[in-house]
Amino acid sequence: MDNNSYKIQNYEAVCLIVIIMINKLILNIPYHISSLVGTGSGVNVIYVGIIDLIFVLILNKLLKKFQNSDILDISEYLGGKTFKLVIGIFFIIFFFFVSFITLIDFCKMLQIIYFNNFSIIYITLFFIIAAGVINLIGFKSIIRTACLIVPFALISILVSFFGGFEKFSFENFVPFFGYNYRTTFITGSINIYSMYIIAYFYFLTPLLKDSINLKKITIISYSICWILLFLTIISILTLFPITNGTQSINTLYLLSRKIEVGTYIQRVDTLFILVWIMCIFSYLSITIFFINRIIRKMTNILDEKIITFSTCSILFGIGLLPLNVSAITFLERDLYKYIVIGIVFILSFLIVVFANMKFRVKKGIKHTI
Repeated sequence: MDNNSYKIQNYEAVCLIVIIMINKLILNIPYHISSLVGTGSGVNVIYVGIIDLIFVLILNKLLKKFQNSDILDISEYLGGKTFKLVIGIFFIIFFFFVSFITLIDFCKMLQIIYFNNFSIIYITLFFIIAAGVINLIGFKSIIRTACLIVPFALISILVSFFGGFEKFSFENFVPFFGYNYRTTFITGSINIYSMYIIAYFYFLTPLLKDSINLKKITIISYSICWILLFLTIISILTLFPITNGTQSINTLYLLSRKIEVGTYIQRVDTLFILVWIMCIFSYLSITIFFINRIIRKMTNILDEKIITFSTCSILFGIGLLPLNVSAITFLERDLYKYIVIGIVFILSFLIVVFANMKFRVKKGIKHTI
């Protein structure tokens, strides 16, 4: 069997989604939520979590009509090959953008903490080469790697949470609704972007060994991801009750530095950094795979090795853009959320909705005839 034709089991699909979410937790999304709504972050995460869950349930129902089809197949059904090409380009740009944000943010964090005198070019190159190599090996290896890393990554999140639990105080969560109701429930509704994992639901069906399990997989993976987000938010409010939007170092890393495990293990942050390096590596591998798969479906290129070299080269070139800290912060904190909402929650969802409408119209015409 071709390694890239490998069909994933239910637990592998869940691990694929969870590893993506863990990367978003590593890269300060919980902090951006808490800096927006303050002490109301817990309530806000519950609120947007319900909205996103309803969205996922509706999406599952709509995708049920298109078994073994991803968003590109649905786009072609709705508007033909040209429309499929346009949507494919949108998603390629989208995945390159989120990969760039992930890569540059984590590399800069490593440089600040551990490699002050080390060029960020080499740090970036390390991740891209590693992600490229595993893509050359094949999709099966990408999935198996993710499944191997997920348990350790989950442990790091849980230890970060329970490690600071002794400092838990309800005073850090008062007022429960943050600055005001408007900020928590209206302005804060933009935090639906935090469940970015939904973007991958649009591409998941053709990869599954049994596509009928899509609903089960999405609900389980969504639930795990939301719980991890909620625990991270609670940890941040417990140990960093006051946020001012100027935090320069990753908050999950700062949480790990405050944890002491027994007498002999007083600093677990270095161990966690190693785990998170593997998480970033796995995430980049997955995203590069999806970019390659989109390009292959849009063109006549069958050899994904050729695509992998091009994809990694482009990502490396983007990663070398001379952006300062404020520019990166703007991309990560402001532009990122609007792009996710626009692509994932509006454009893609409307495509699936109109495709369902077209399906019903065609079905109605056939019954009439």
